[in-house]
Amino acid sequence: MKTYGQEIKTLRKKAKSWLAILTYYCAQGQISLDVTSQRLRSLYKPIFRPELLQGVISSTLSQVTSQKETPALKKRLMSRRASKRIESRTTEYLEILDRKTLGKAKQANCTLGRLLASWTVLTDQAPKDFIVRVYPSIGRLHEKWQKRTSCRGFSDDDCLSHPQEFAEFMSGFYRILIQETPEEKLKHVITEGISALGSIIETRGLDKTLYGLCGQANDLMTADAVEKIDSALKANPSAGGSLTTPEFQALVLREETKLGWSENTDDKAIEILQESFSSELEEAAIAKDEIIRNSLESISRRSLWSNLQDALNKQLRPRFIESIIHFLKYIVRVESSWEFDTSNLIEKNARSVQKWLFRR
Repeated sequence: MKTYGQEIKTLRKKAKSWLAILTYYCAQGQISLDVTSQRLRSLYKPIFRPELLQGVISSTLSQVTSQKETPALKKRLMSRRASKRIESRTTEYLEILDRKTLGKAKQANCTLGRLLASWTVLTDQAPKDFIVRVYPSIGRLHEKWQKRTSCRGFSDDDCLSHPQEFAEFMSGFYRILIQETPEEKLKHVITEGISALGSIIETRGLDKTLYGLCGQANDLMTADAVEKIDSALKANPSAGGSLTTPEFQALVLREETKLGWSENTDDKAIEILQESFSSELEEAAIAKDEIIRNSLESISRRSLWSNLQDALNKQLRPRFIESIIHFLKYIVRVESSWEFDTSNLIEKNARSVQKWLFRR
């Protein structure tokens, strides 16, 4: 039986296969957003089981509450607030706003002062003392923001118009909050948040709700991935040719069958490879299917994502050829037949041969 961690690891591998297959069809110019999104959703559906989510929550809690994790907690949290990450999320937020209106209701403004107050409540710290400690550092960050953008505040338009500067400001802002908060307080916030999430997961029917929300997220993720892959292929025309070779096509067909996205068997993939490697198989009078099948199995032991990298580097076909040569040595056999001239065989010699054959 797989552990919760192993199931999540398996999901990551399958998600990489999904991305590799998506890249192949983008290179082919044959992409269906609906089908691709449904495939992604089918991968994530199994993880919405309440028992699996609860297992992940319990495992995470045990790690966070471990005494060994406490000294490194603050350092790890700060490293995850890199400006590049924040800039990427800001850009994605802008793209989502372009694709879909996220509600027309007028929302309340969120100021830095409110963020600071909320942080002190979450971390159970005295507001006045905390604000006095962090004010000088945040003030310097704000001055830098003003000089670089000429913006006094942080409206959506200001932030989305200056994503790099905004990312650098928020990265510094988060780091200051974390740095000035005791590790035990940070640990308490995280454990309380994870525990609250565990309580929510126990809600009846939550798995169906999550699956429905996941569908909307999958549509956005698929469209975003296609857009970025298409852009990359246009910038690198040779990459598209490297991904539409018979070798990679055969691997894609096999992976689709393996993931349950196709009713095809390996026969189609083997047929494609036999045609592609017909010259290499000329000396194999027999067992051509067996040679190709074994080579396909051998190459497929690596993930489809890794094989995609080899295809881009033009290393996939040489690996197939090397595998085919390897199996040729062991599968192709020479059949020999022995013929004797019985006219010169006397009865005495025949008895001697029989005696030798049936000796004890």
